[in-house]
Amino acid sequence: MTRSTGARRGFIAFYSFILLLILGIFGISYWAVSRLSTSAIVQEAGRIRARNLAQAGVEKVMINILNQYRLGNHNLTYPGKFSKERTDKEYNVEFGDGMYRVESVQPYTMPGSSKIMTAVPYVQRQTVTGTYDVWKVVVVGEVSEGGIRARVETLVKVIRQFARY
Repeated sequence: MTRSTGARRGFIAFYSFILLLILGIFGISYWAVSRLSTSAIVQEAGRIRARNLAQAGVEKVMINILNQYRLGNHNLTYPGKFSKERTDKEYNVEFGDGMYRVESVQPYTMPGSSKIMTAVPYVQRQTVTGTYDVWKVVVVGEVSEGGIRARVETLVKVIRQFARY
């Protein structure tokens, strides 16, 4: 074996090692980035589930408000001194992967004023055709894995129209 053949083998081995090292660095960086993006995707999925659970609570409150208005009950403040055990069960529901909890249902008060938005005249084409109430609803949705929470605050407007002839 000549000296040039041994030097050539050493040269090829050295550059093969450098090439493997570079490919290894790229592989490890790709693995780390994909792992981080996967955990971010899982976390965002949990946030979406928490928001959907909170929205389910809002829908439940809206159904309850409409049913109570049909029965003639216009005092729906929650939690209030008249909250019943049934209402507490309907407003705090657990599912397999999370839960929603209604924190409050209160008449809406405009910011910077003391005016409560109940029995406000409802006007259509310059004619008073009824009244409306605005309720502020606050619901929290929680996902059990990861302890992710989403808080939804919304306004619900209920229009009570007079009979039209």
